[in-house]
Amino acid sequence: YHYNNDVVPFVQKFDFNLQEQAEKSITVLIKEAYKEFEILYNKLIKISDKNLDKKQRKEEKEYYISCLTRLCLSILKDADIYDSANVFHHPKQYIWADHDRKQAWEDASAKVENMYFCYESSHEISEINKKRNEFARLAKDAAYKNGDGIYKLELPTGAGKTKIGLRYALISAIEYNRSRIFYITAYLSVLEQNASEIRSIIDKDDIILEHHSNFMEDMVIDKTHVGEDDSLEYNHTSYLRESWESPIILTTMVQFFNTLFKEMPSSIRRFCKLINSVIIIDEVQSLPLKVLSNFNLMMNFMKEIMNCNIVHCTATQPVLDSEAMNHPIYYGNVDNEHAEIVNMDTRIKLSGCFQRVDFFNLTGNDACKIMSTEDLSNHISEQLLQLDSCLVVLNTKSSVLKLYEYLEKAMVGVEVVYLTTNLCAAHRLDIITTLNNKLKQNRIIASKNKLVCISTQLIEAGVDVDFDVVYRSLAGIDSLIQCAGRCNREGKLILDGEKTHGRLYIIRYSEENLTMLHDIKSSSDASEYAIRSIGYRRESNEKIELEKLQILYYNKYYVSNRNKLDYIDKEKSCTMIEELGRNDQDRSNYYITNPSNKKPMMYQAFKTAAENFKFIEEGTTGVIVQYKNQDLLERLEQAMNDKDYDSVKVLLRKLQRYSVNVYLSKSIEPYIYKHNDFDVWFLLNEYYDKKKGIITTGLVDLFV
Repeated sequence: YHYNNDVVPFVQKFDFNLQEQAEKSITVLIKEAYKEFEILYNKLIKISDKNLDKKQRKEEKEYYISCLTRLCLSILKDADIYDSANVFHHPKQYIWADHDRKQAWEDASAKVENMYFCYESSHEISEINKKRNEFARLAKDAAYKNGDGIYKLELPTGAGKTKIGLRYALISAIEYNRSRIFYITAYLSVLEQNASEIRSIIDKDDIILEHHSNFMEDMVIDKTHVGEDDSLEYNHTSYLRESWESPIILTTMVQFFNTLFKEMPSSIRRFCKLINSVIIIDEVQSLPLKVLSNFNLMMNFMKEIMNCNIVHCTATQPVLDSEAMNHPIYYGNVDNEHAEIVNMDTRIKLSGCFQRVDFFNLTGNDACKIMSTEDLSNHISEQLLQLDSCLVVLNTKSSVLKLYEYLEKAMVGVEVVYLTTNLCAAHRLDIITTLNNKLKQNRIIASKNKLVCISTQLIEAGVDVDFDVVYRSLAGIDSLIQCAGRCNREGKLILDGEKTHGRLYIIRYSEENLTMLHDIKSSSDASEYAIRSIGYRRESNEKIELEKLQILYYNKYYVSNRNKLDYIDKEKSCTMIEELGRNDQDRSNYYITNPSNKKPMMYQAFKTAAENFKFIEEGTTGVIVQYKNQDLLERLEQAMNDKDYDSVKVLLRKLQRYSVNVYLSKSIEPYIYKHNDFDVWFLLNEYYDKKKGIITTGLVDLFV
C-alpha cells in the first residue's frame, strides 16, 4: 500500500465516522492516550523507587516499562485476532457482557454462601469444622475490604483453602466488578482435584475454563479429516484456551507463566485478560528459585498497573518480601497495608485444633546423621508395633524403589505400596483410592490394615490421605509441613483409647543423591541450617516446633541462593531481568555496530528473553502404557491404521491418563516404540509392572 493514497484517506474516513457517531476525534483520543500513559509511567517510577538499591531501581524501571509494552501489545493483539477471526464468522465468537458476567458471579456466590450456611447450621459440627468456618468468615470479610493488591492467605493444611479462596474471589468479583477469576496451582493433580470440587459447587460448566496442556491437546492433527461437530468443538475450546474469554479460569503455573513471559501469540494475547482480575495462586511456595525475581516484579506490576487482586495461598508462606530479595514483592493494598487476609495472631489462635502432628528430628545434633535402609526399616517396624500406617516420602525415585524392594521382603504381615510418577495417572489413582479406603477403615473399625507407602513428593500436596506416622527425607521446611498434612489429617488417631497426635520424623536416607536436583539440595541445606541454628540438639524422642523455623529457613534459603533468583540466559550470561530492563550488554553492542549513535526507541531484548524462558525444562515425552486399557489400545491401533483422525483424537484424550512422561534417550529406546504417522509413543507391554509401573534395570530416574 501507499501512505498518501491508502493510509491517509482511511484515517480521514475513520475519523469522520467517529465524530459522526458522537465519538471523540482521533486527535483527541491520541492526546487522552498520552495523558493516560503519563499517569502509568509515573506509577512505574513510583514502584521502582521503592527499591533502595540504585542499580536495582534503574533496572526495575526499565523492566516495568517492558511489562507495560507487553500489556499494550496484548490488548492490540487480542483485538486484532478477534476481529480477523470473526470477519466471516457467524455468529461471532462470544464475549461476555458485563451484566452477564456479574450475574454469573452472583449465581455462583449464592451457591457458595448456601454451602457455608449448611456447614454453619449443622447440628453435629466438629471443632475442626468450626475453625474452618471461622477462617472462611474472615476471608469473606477481607474480600469486601481488599481492593487492588497482593495478599497472603496462609492457613494450616486441612483448613479448606480451595473453598475459602473461591468464596473470597467471588465476593471480590462482585464487590469490585472484576473481569475474571483465576485459580492457579503448580500441580496438575491438585488442579484436576480442585477443579472438580469447584465445578461441583458452582454447578455451571459454561462459566469455567480448565486450561492445562497435555500430549493429546498439543498434537498437530490434520483437521481436514476431523468431523464437522468435532471441528466446531475443537474451534470453540481452542478459542477459549487462546483468549481466556471465560469468567472463571482454572489453570496451571506453567500456563500462567507462559502468559506472563512467553512469545507465542496466544500467550501474548491472554496477558491482557488478567486486567482487573482476582487471581488465586495456590501452593505459591512451590515456585522454582529461578523465576522468583521475574515473578515478584510482575506481581507488583499487576497490582499497580493492571488493577489486580492477587492472593498467595499456602500453608507455608514464602518470604517473597525478604530483604534477601534483589527484587521483593510489595504485599498489601496500594498503600502496602493489610497484607494478611487472616492475620497471624488470629491464625495462631484458630489453628490449635489443626496441630495434629508432632515433629521429631532423626538427623542428629548437626542435622547430618544418615539412616541406612536397615536402620530406617527397623525404625518403621518399631512404630508399627503401636500404630497401623506409615508414609515415607523421599526425594528421588531410585531411593523409593530401593526402600520399597527392601521393605517388601523384610516386612511380614505389612502391605508395602510403591508410589511415583513411573506409574501412569490412572494407576496412581487406583493405588491412592485403595490405600485411602484402607486408611479410613483403620479409623473406624477394630480390624486394622498394617500399611507402609513409599512415595516421592507427588503425595505432599492435594492428596487426601491420612497416615498415623510419616517419615520425610530432609527437604525444604515448606515440604516438611506440607507432608504433615498427610498425617492424622482429621485428628482422629486413637492410641490406647485416647486421641493422640500423629508423628512426622525428619530423616536423611543413605540411598539419596541430590547432586542433580539443585533446588531440592538448596532447600535441604537451608532446612539443615535452620534446624541447627534454632538449637535442636536434642534426643530423637523430643518434639520440635517446625513452624517456628519458617522465617529462618526462607531467609537462609534466599540469601544462600541470591544468585539463583534471576532467570539466566546461558548463551549471553545475563539475566532475564537485565534483558527486559536496561539490557546493558546489547545496548553496548548496538552502539559499536551503529556508530551514528542514533538511539533506538527501546533497548529491551523482548524476543530473546521470551524465547529463552522456560518455567520447567522441556525434553520429556508422553509414553502410553498398558494398564487396564487393552480395549482402548486396540481401538486406537485400528483407528490409526484406518487414518481415522476423528477417532484417534477422541481415543488419545481418553488415554491421557495412561501415559508416563519420559526423557527420550538411547538408554530407553529399546523399551518404547513410536507410531510415526501420529507421533505417538508406546511402551512395550512387558516393561510395565502392576506394582511399580515402568521399571527397567538402571533406568528408574529416566522417568519424570
